[in-house]
Amino acid sequence: MGTETALQIGGAGMSAVGAMRNSQGTQQAYAAQAQVARNNEQIAGWQAQDAIQRGGRTVVQSRIQTAQTKGAQRARLAAAGVDLGEGSALNILADTDYFGEIDVNTITDNAAREAWAIRQQAAGFKSEASLLQSRADSESPWMAGATSLLTSAGKVAGGWYGGKSSPRTDTADPLAKWRRTGSGGD
Repeated sequence: MGTETALQIGGAGMSAVGAMRNSQGTQQAYAAQAQVARNNEQIAGWQAQDAIQRGGRTVVQSRIQTAQTKGAQRARLAAAGVDLGEGSALNILADTDYFGEIDVNTITDNAAREAWAIRQQAAGFKSEASLLQSRADSESPWMAGATSLLTSAGKVAGGWYGGKSSPRTDTADPLAKWRRTGSGGD
């Protein structure tokens, strides 16, 4: 075996190892990206829960504010000697309750919409994680190395057989060496 062929075989081995390591790196990168997407999904889930909880706290604050407003209205009306059980005073207090409930419903709807949007984002992260994990699982370092080795083996074989045919011609034609060097001597 000649030096050139030995170098080709060594290069084929190094190419196979390089292909395996490249494939392993790709596999690890996909797996890491999948984990990041799973983490993002978890965080989005927590954010959706937080949106609902914040909405609940804001509802409580709104009800307290409505009750305070209604209490202040009752105190002013009573101080003015107005009967709170009928007429305009009753309408004012009823309107305060009505608009307070509209505020509560708006807060609740906004919190639910925010949570829904975040859950949709979480679903996107889950899909992304699944896709990336599939890519990581389908990456095969051994197959990449074997493919590289087989490809290189074809090149080495071509070089080997190409190199072997020349000396056979030389032995079949005893004058070939003389023609190449210009003399029959070494």
